[in-house]
Amino acid sequence: MRFVPKDFRKSMRILLHFQILIALSCATSSEKTSSGEERSNSASSVVSEFVEQLESKIEKLLTKEEDPEIVKVLLGGDVMFNWGIRDTIKAKGELAPVKGLKELFTTADLRVLNLETPVVSEKNWDIGKAYVFQAKEADLESMSFLGVDLVSLGNNHAMDHGPEGLEETLKFLSDRKISTIGAGKNLESAFRPWTWDEKETYLRIYSATNVAEGRTHYASMSPGVMPLDADLLVKKFQAENYIMNSAKNVPKLPKKNPKTLPSQNQFRILSLHWGVEYSPFPTLDQRKIAKTLADNGVSVIIGHHPHIPQGIEKIGKTLVFYSLGNLIFGSRNAYLNHNLIVILHIKKSKLIKAELVPIFGKFQNEDHLVRPLEKKEAENFLQEISVLSQDLGTKIRIEDGRGWIELE
Repeated sequence: MRFVPKDFRKSMRILLHFQILIALSCATSSEKTSSGEERSNSASSVVSEFVEQLESKIEKLLTKEEDPEIVKVLLGGDVMFNWGIRDTIKAKGELAPVKGLKELFTTADLRVLNLETPVVSEKNWDIGKAYVFQAKEADLESMSFLGVDLVSLGNNHAMDHGPEGLEETLKFLSDRKISTIGAGKNLESAFRPWTWDEKETYLRIYSATNVAEGRTHYASMSPGVMPLDADLLVKKFQAENYIMNSAKNVPKLPKKNPKTLPSQNQFRILSLHWGVEYSPFPTLDQRKIAKTLADNGVSVIIGHHPHIPQGIEKIGKTLVFYSLGNLIFGSRNAYLNHNLIVILHIKKSKLIKAELVPIFGKFQNEDHLVRPLEKKEAENFLQEISVLSQDLGTKIRIEDGRGWIELE
């Protein structure tokens, strides 16, 4: 349910009570009888009941009931548990960094994050890398606490501990019933989407990266991450469309399986790890790739890797979030900015609008306690994102600390 500003509703109620009390005072003072006290109490009871009924009607007028067919998909940026996050966990407890996100996450039907770290029990990393991340199995308690449904592993840190580390990561996530995309034992499994079918909405979510360090980290016949190769992705989407549109295959598939539906009823979300670190702008090459993918059936592109947010581009009916920035990430460097969470509002496999939630990210001098920004700071930050997006031809409406991109 989306309400009008709380201060306005509160003011209306105070004014309503005040006017009724004046009326009650006038009424009781003009009727002086021996049973005046009983009559006054009776009048108060009637007025209280009247106020409650009137408040209920006002609430219905001032609020807009959410469409029950809407599916809200929450998408966040990079997640890892080293450096400042580890310090905050040690000082304040395992869940301290994410407690401020709990209320926001409960508003969504589905929650998807980019897990940019292996989850392993021992140190067995690739010593050739400058930065090697490692999470413990206990760190996934944060993901469970937030109700995360799916994590993308198509990034440049999923293979920090080699194939063995990837295998262990997949096991730890599976144990917690957190699904994965973007990495696997071979190319086929790395490409395989996560599917969701409810409320007449049919989601297919994928993950890929073009910044894996070393060709051996990309999936092939051996384990690795899904490569961001636009031509390869388009071919795979076309193959999927052929299967989904092939009438001879439909009777062989379960009734509720999304593959039984024509390809145009599928809503594809592609998580991409790409771009230039700490740049507020996407590259021309990224924009070309985005156009190709948008023209071939991708509904939304969700980007990360630059560690700061970038502008948003609307290509036809496709939205491209070039970078959401970080989310749960232990950096403290001087380049950090605030970050974004996106909540997609989807109805019957059609994007109605996108909600932008500003998230605190300037941790240069404080503990890593991740939370939504408050009104004034949120709106100032959203103005920055609005300017970047206007340069890409996209308009953002800013209202009550949130950004909105309307598609209908």
